[in-house]
Amino acid sequence: MSNPPLSEAGTATVEDQDGKARANYVLGHSDQELERLGSQGALFSGLTRDLLVRAGLKKGMQVLDVGCGVGDVSLIAADLVSQSGSLKGIDPAAEALAIARMRLDADGKSWASLSPGTLESLEDCSRFDAVIGRFILIHLANPAEALSRLRDRLRTGAIISFIEFDLSTAAVYPPLTLFQQCLGWICEVYRRIGRQIDMGVALFSTFRAAGLTPQMAGLTRITAADEAAMDFLIDSVRSMLPAIVKLGIATEEIVGLDTLRQRLLEEVASDEYCVFYPRLVGAWATVP
Repeated sequence: MSNPPLSEAGTATVEDQDGKARANYVLGHSDQELERLGSQGALFSGLTRDLLVRAGLKKGMQVLDVGCGVGDVSLIAADLVSQSGSLKGIDPAAEALAIARMRLDADGKSWASLSPGTLESLEDCSRFDAVIGRFILIHLANPAEALSRLRDRLRTGAIISFIEFDLSTAAVYPPLTLFQQCLGWICEVYRRIGRQIDMGVALFSTFRAAGLTPQMAGLTRITAADEAAMDFLIDSVRSMLPAIVKLGIATEEIVGLDTLRQRLLEEVASDEYCVFYPRLVGAWATVP
């Protein structure tokens, strides 16, 4: 429940070279982070598919998935375009690409290919009918500029579609002090590095600044008495702990990662609670 917080592995910045992109991906690329991304993908796969369908992905399309990470969005997109189309995923994180490749092969998606890279490394995107990405723009210092460059590399009529979180919309009811504190740590990291914590609602102005006229939709996943939601929050805090400590937001002792799950569940004290995951917002536009 972070960024992405929560974000795909390797979706650091589509504007920089590989080394810099990886440095800007605040969640890191540890084995635990890659596992968290897999759990995140399972939680939001249905909402992601819905938003991609609304954006216009369909059979026979040639699609580029920017910052594909461990392949969650690539799997969905490859299914939507089917064998009559193609899916290419790019990411600067080799460890994430290896996992994505295994998942696509296991699912029989032979029409999907993967390669290292960022959007900046692409010289021409004119063959693609659509370029998509999930949980990417939150990691960019200037997302409108990145979208503008992308627009210039695509043919007229191509689709640009991105999905982002509104981190501030995550909540639990009845309110839990520790739960909200964890969310606060995560959001504060993004604030201090100059990122937009509610990138979902910022998609409209971002697309407009890039010379695009977007359509938008927002979807929220809500669960009742779900310990998986607590685990997702804890895993997000774990991945962001180095940044939380480095930025002086909280010490390791205050976070108390080893006992965090126990303390969260003790605070709940019953099964009568409801978790609102961060709202997913999708925006899409055709290149004029």
